[in-house]
Amino acid sequence: MQKFLLFLSFILVADATPVGPYVGSISTTEAHFLFSPGQIKKELRLTVLSQDGKVVAKADSDSLKVHDFVAKFHVSGLKDATDYQYRIDELTTGGKVLALSLGEDLRFKTVDASRLTKVNAVMLSCVKKKDTAPVWGEINKLNPDILCLSGDTPYIDTTNLISVRQKHRAFLNEKPLAEIGTHTSVVGTWDDHDFGKNNGNGASLGKGAKATRQGFVEYRAHANFGQGDGGVYHKSDLGALEIFHLDPRTFSQLGPSPVDPAQTTCFGKTQWEWILTSLKKSQAPFKVLSMGAIWQDKKNGETDDMFTYWYERDALLDFIKREKIEGVILHGGDIHVSRYLKHPQRLGYDLHDFIVSPGHLSVIPSLNVYHPSLEWSLLQGQQFMTLEVDPTLDDPTLTATFRQPGGKANHQVIIKHSELVPAKEERSHRAYWNFDNDFSNRSILGSRINGTPHHGAAISKSKGVRGGALKLSRAKEQFVNIPRSFLDDNSAGHSISCWVRPTNLPAHGEKARHFILESTAEGEPDNRGAYHLSLELSPAQKESEIELRLHTFTLAPAPKQQAPPSAKAHGPFRTNHPRKLIEGKWSHLVVVFNSKSLEVYLNGVSVGVHELSEPGPAAEFGGLIIGGHRSGKGRNFEGLIDELSVWQSTLSPFEVTKLYGGGKPSKIGKHP
Repeated sequence: MQKFLLFLSFILVADATPVGPYVGSISTTEAHFLFSPGQIKKELRLTVLSQDGKVVAKADSDSLKVHDFVAKFHVSGLKDATDYQYRIDELTTGGKVLALSLGEDLRFKTVDASRLTKVNAVMLSCVKKKDTAPVWGEINKLNPDILCLSGDTPYIDTTNLISVRQKHRAFLNEKPLAEIGTHTSVVGTWDDHDFGKNNGNGASLGKGAKATRQGFVEYRAHANFGQGDGGVYHKSDLGALEIFHLDPRTFSQLGPSPVDPAQTTCFGKTQWEWILTSLKKSQAPFKVLSMGAIWQDKKNGETDDMFTYWYERDALLDFIKREKIEGVILHGGDIHVSRYLKHPQRLGYDLHDFIVSPGHLSVIPSLNVYHPSLEWSLLQGQQFMTLEVDPTLDDPTLTATFRQPGGKANHQVIIKHSELVPAKEERSHRAYWNFDNDFSNRSILGSRINGTPHHGAAISKSKGVRGGALKLSRAKEQFVNIPRSFLDDNSAGHSISCWVRPTNLPAHGEKARHFILESTAEGEPDNRGAYHLSLELSPAQKESEIELRLHTFTLAPAPKQQAPPSAKAHGPFRTNHPRKLIEGKWSHLVVVFNSKSLEVYLNGVSVGVHELSEPGPAAEFGGLIIGGHRSGKGRNFEGLIDELSVWQSTLSPFEVTKLYGGGKPSKIGKHP
């Protein structure tokens, strides 16, 4: 238990309750601290002591009214991976030193420069005094190296500087949190409520951001707050783990995006360049991109998620993939439900995405929404997460554990560093159902996207274009369901290839439609529009022809400032072909999507380029129906489907020709 020597002078001064001391940013040779003696000016000195009591560093600071009487201390010249003690004294006018705070819990440890020491970080967001008290106690028992306050810590919801300061003081003076702060690095970023407004952004908060930032800066002992641009972003390099505390609020909606000038920014130009440069320079085996908001769509019409700024999110992830940066994971908070998502092969390796919220008891069930990459979720309060890195192993690990008070561990994910290293070869081949023996996927995504047959859909083991094939009866409404998506969120470019042998085409003059495939909204048959992938055979105007028809959903930019993007339907796109060349014969179909058009190939030849009325990447979808409509009811295909593949890349005409193989398809591997 910490021991403070608090003198009578504090009691005699109105509003003289001290704040801290708090340990802030720590590096291999430096440390930052804050302390307020109360609403009073004092000349203060922080002294760093070795374990045997020798003075190794000093830093003087005044608690001035202009900074709400908060003094900041910065010491340097320390040794890495070393335990230290510290004390804070008042320098009196007579030259005497008056002890203000000292004790066994006033301690800290510098970062190991070799990056070979175990690290334990705690991530937490959305806190309230009474609700979160047990959480602080649990965190203190774990004795982490760093506590990351990741937004709505605390709830401010005002731009009145007096109130902003009062709420920060009250928050840091919560006893169980204050006990942690004496010996653990306490840092972080903000989200909407500590930024000053629910769902707030740079445009909606306006000039009020100056006051909320001032209060935030005064009551955080960070090494940096942005790059002199008004932001609060910074990073914590803990050796084996580096945490990038991003600021998605300050610059949002205030100017053009650095990746697409036609759309508004989230991070702003300076922060954007800082993120890219810092990531590329990072030497930590594990790197966390952390912020208060979430990286995916909240699906509630609000604009404070990275789905709103999908172009910056995806440009950042593409940069990491292109530069082959290892060890990156995502972290967010805000939504009052904890979730774990795994985006397959997004970075040339799987991208792990952790959402940790809330630290209080209030949950929001409506935000526990479907996502094709969702692996786990928990709709309970008083949640926090530990990130434990062990670099001493031959293959270092990061262990993420969702926790609650009482020593409760709700879910754990262990990630080996080797699993966060880009493959030497391209892994664009995302899905492959050869239907030789079963409905299993043969691509790198494995059983995640195995198919499930419905209404007796079966494998014909000898009638495929090569080996077996999927055999479907329209009368029995047979189809195969793929339960999850296999493309990147809002994919900007991909290709789908399949062989089809329809034994019965829709008759001329009828309204019948035979779907080869169509994507679903949430992984199960459903009539909701999510048909980014949609391919069908329908009657043409000429009796001798059949129509190959496509539909697609793409992501449309926000129609106005401070509005979310939306899905836009395109099509139907039609090409007509002689029935006698399609019915009862094997045909090879390829559709290539590049965010500007859909190009269709039939038997190795391009038969149509369909321009999108408004360019955009794919809208989200959840799964796939093979051989039927997305609803799973009616409009089924009659015949055989074989060698169905999807690539997270745009196939070239040469690659399409090679796939066709003159009617004798070559074996599909990782590349066509």
